[in-house]
Amino acid sequence: MPDQRSDAQQPADAQQRGSIRLSYANAPLHYANLALVNTTPEEVVLNFGVNAVPPTPEREVTVEINNRIILSYPSAKRLALTLGNLISRYEEAHGVIPVPRPQAAPAAEEPE
Repeated sequence: MPDQRSDAQQPADAQQRGSIRLSYANAPLHYANLALVNTTPEEVVLNFGVNAVPPTPEREVTVEINNRIILSYPSAKRLALTLGNLISRYEEAHGVIPVPRPQAAPAAEEPE
């Protein structure tokens, strides 16, 4: 049977939450296969871009960053927890997602 308590009897957090309706009408959609994270003492900055060609020791690659998201640390933590749970559920259903290790840059030669 549904809970039919009056608003006065609802828990305090339920009274303050309300509802949110999301509209995606003006939200652009972007693809990213590269994510870089920068931080300040107050914020976490997520930079997203597309890397079409992997860099090699012989070639430098320029990646255009097309989106930047700035989060407070509490928001970044909620995002991290949500993504961690999402990845865990995906891997339980489909197997472990392999993450290739970046190739190490060659050691710099010391001048003689």
